[in-house]
Amino acid sequence: MKKLSYLFIILLVSKAGFSQADPSLNRRLKEYTRLTMGGNFEELIEYMHPRLYTLAPREELIESFKNTYENEVMKIKIEKIENRSISNPFKLEGVQYRKVDYYMLMYASFKDEGMTSDSATNNMMVSILRKGLPDKEISYDASSKRIVIKGMYVLIAIKDNPQTPWLFLGDDGNNETVKKLFPQEVIEHFKLQ
Repeated sequence: MKKLSYLFIILLVSKAGFSQADPSLNRRLKEYTRLTMGGNFEELIEYMHPRLYTLAPREELIESFKNTYENEVMKIKIEKIENRSISNPFKLEGVQYRKVDYYMLMYASFKDEGMTSDSATNNMMVSILRKGLPDKEISYDASSKRIVIKGMYVLIAIKDNPQTPWLFLGDDGNNETVKKLFPQEVIEHFKLQ
């Protein structure tokens, strides 16, 4: 379930438009959001920082994203992604980092109608998701027959040097993953643990 929560977080960003962010960051966030909501993972991976490949190879990540959003059991749809704040820049060894706090609303639905109408299955799935995403609001909406997942998420925008574009990595709340993706100074500065 932690892998699933990590993939949710790493995929997600929000609409741009904050005055404290530079225009190039706003453009990149806007495009990243469009690709995320459209499920275009082959293009989306181009917006992720290459440190992500320390966790898995590129093709494996793309396949994991696809399987997370739609598999033989469930389909996930992101309904809304909205930036709430973008931090001031933090620089470390010439690399610029910014923390993006964003709100996301998504729905998960079972492909099998029998599972959709089974309240025990729905309750079990909500319980599993609550354990994997403890700080998110998760419920089952009987009228639409979907699981509703909403809450705040964190994304770190990274600009390796003035010539490179902004790239993104998510904070999944897992200390081991965070330690692999971010220098200790960045973890401490943005309180990622």
